[in-house]
Amino acid sequence: MTPALAQLALLVVVAATAVSAADVAVPLPGMSRHRIPGGVAFENFEMRERFRPGQRVVFGITHRTPTRIFQRVVDTADPVPSRPATLRAGAASTPDDASASRGVANPDGGSSDRVLVGVNYFAGWWQPLPNKWNYDPAVGDWRTNYPGRVPLLGEYNTQETMDREIIAAAAHGIDFFLILWYYNGPGEAAERETHARFLNEGLRTFIRSPEAPRLRFAVEYCNHPPYEVKTDRDWEECLRAWLPAFQHPSYLRVGGRLVFKVHSWHYFWRENGEKAETCRSRLAALRQSVRAAGLGELLIGCGVAANERIEAGHPATQFFEFTNTYMDLPNRPAGDTDEPYKVLAQFIRESRNQHLRDAVPYLPFLGAGFNARPWPDRRVRFAFPTREEWTQGLREMRADLDRIGTLGLPLPGGGRQKAFTIYAWNEFGEGGIVAPTRGEGSMKLESIETVFGRGPR
Repeated sequence: MTPALAQLALLVVVAATAVSAADVAVPLPGMSRHRIPGGVAFENFEMRERFRPGQRVVFGITHRTPTRIFQRVVDTADPVPSRPATLRAGAASTPDDASASRGVANPDGGSSDRVLVGVNYFAGWWQPLPNKWNYDPAVGDWRTNYPGRVPLLGEYNTQETMDREIIAAAAHGIDFFLILWYYNGPGEAAERETHARFLNEGLRTFIRSPEAPRLRFAVEYCNHPPYEVKTDRDWEECLRAWLPAFQHPSYLRVGGRLVFKVHSWHYFWRENGEKAETCRSRLAALRQSVRAAGLGELLIGCGVAANERIEAGHPATQFFEFTNTYMDLPNRPAGDTDEPYKVLAQFIRESRNQHLRDAVPYLPFLGAGFNARPWPDRRVRFAFPTREEWTQGLREMRADLDRIGTLGLPLPGGGRQKAFTIYAWNEFGEGGIVAPTRGEGSMKLESIETVFGRGPR
């Protein structure tokens, strides 16, 4: 065997006669374009089932070392159970809980060294034209010019795509999707922009997914124009739409409370007529609807700018219990060339220091990139991070969560749950991408698993 071939490991995987996407533990970059009879094949994957007589054997080639392969096989030999029960109020870890040793949030309010990893989820990828891949006939489908951004787990927000995404995210140490939700008006057919009714497919497909027990999710009410809610009637429609999500067993709870975020504090203030009483009234109605449904209490946060200090006296502290930034950029003009990722990474890290004295906890964010060249967006653009840069950013986040006592989510009794969000799972047009793609493969997921892991952390 040549030295080059010696670096390759032959991965023997046992596959059932009908291979399905639900059987795949971690779909990796080389997704096949040709079906194996009876199902879909991935060139590089692992199965969670043991060999049984009568099954076929499927071979694949991987660059992973034999040690890493067989350790993964040992770690994932049994089907993955549902995600940490301890994220639900009053529940305790059990021996068959894969995350039992990870020290998740204590419902009674004790601070935890366990870091919750969340990723923003944008369901803007529908098939009818115009869509986010092909927004202008004069421009055409931009995937042709940017093939490296094409996702491997599905190019549209279908149920099959979501099922595969949940499996991949959960297998690499991600704890929850923070799913953007948009109000279009009463009824599922209403829409405020062309095809905008599809923007909530992310929430719908997650709730319906048979893979949902593997992962947690939470709702982020995206209230920027034209999706703001200005009347009490529309707010009541929102409450009716959100309750089924809150009732789902995979909805994220921290300290026993359901986590919910309003995308922008500033837009919330404006959509409520810049009246404190209206803001309080709407949030009180939301809390009461959750209590009336027997779901307990809510933990409500809002979006702020990365460098916006939320010290005592800031208006947002009157209504919200934590803050978070979806994504933010340094105030720089866009040039003809992309700026280094390290410039963006430094801006994001330095912004965390702005929240040292915040009156409420700040759920920090980490940008997986920003480069909106495929779209008519003139904001500053950055090169995508290398594996080393991305891993360093994750390690710095972990260090800052240890260093800065205001970062994370509040627990009852004054404790803090260490947590952060990543922008984003699937902002393919803007360049915030964690999902596996043709260009990066599963690099970002692998780095998340390396730094935060699936075992004790």
